[in-house]
Amino acid sequence: MRNKIWNTIIQYFWVGIAGVVNGMSLHTFINPNHLVPGGFSGLASIIYYFVPNGDMSLIYLLINIPLLLVSLVLLRGDYTFKTIWATITCTITLAVVPPEVVFAESKLIAVILGGIMIGFSMYVAMIHNGSNGGTEIIAKIVYKYRPEMDISRLVFIANTAVLICGSLMLVVVQGRELWVALYSFIYVFTGSGFMGMLQRGFDHPQKFLIITEHPERMQKIILKSFRRGLTVTPVEDRYGNDRCALIVIVQYRQASILKRIIRKYDPDSFTIVKDVYDVFSRPTFNRSYK
Repeated sequence: MRNKIWNTIIQYFWVGIAGVVNGMSLHTFINPNHLVPGGFSGLASIIYYFVPNGDMSLIYLLINIPLLLVSLVLLRGDYTFKTIWATITCTITLAVVPPEVVFAESKLIAVILGGIMIGFSMYVAMIHNGSNGGTEIIAKIVYKYRPEMDISRLVFIANTAVLICGSLMLVVVQGRELWVALYSFIYVFTGSGFMGMLQRGFDHPQKFLIITEHPERMQKIILKSFRRGLTVTPVEDRYGNDRCALIVIVQYRQASILKRIIRKYDPDSFTIVKDVYDVFSRPTFNRSYK
């Protein structure tokens, strides 16, 4: 019981940190440069730019309240309460950080640093079963009732629509440079890319599917070169020729070595390489097979 309470405290602590980092990204890098992040943060920023003497923290909170109420009804549970906590900590951060803590010297540096921060924020919230709200809540709700849908595409379309519409409004109404749209896109792209990098790890596994006419020789060489197991299955091509498919998982840094082996010992093989985001049934995989 004590361990469960302690783990819950730790999770809420990290979700709170995610909310603080999200708020710092908006306050320090995005709003001073009049950029438009995707999702509901982008909507809050747009309203903030067009409301004289507007309070960004209040706008951010009010725009997220309807979604949080919907999440309470449809999702309930731990996810919603952690998302509410992340929203509260982000709101507090936007409210208490001094106005002087801004970076407006270089838009390019701002979007890169801000993107890294928001990517870190989304990743930390996600691995502790929470989120920063906005379109992430919408994705969670849609996935609950339509698990067959591509949620990442839905979130990307929603974020991109906000980014484009908001940037055009700033260009047309306030006379901002058209570059604001490009910088905003770099921010969103950097954030999603950094989050994906953290998910995969910096030495994430890759799966090789090698269809070969020389399975024995390739097995022997691969097993000698790597501390790996592999899977062998017979296959037949469209002409009725019997071949074997070898399936082996290697670390990203080992992929180039395996490619050289294939080119040297079986250049006529047909090889497919795919990123592997997780090996969840063997949590010691990455440590055991370095």
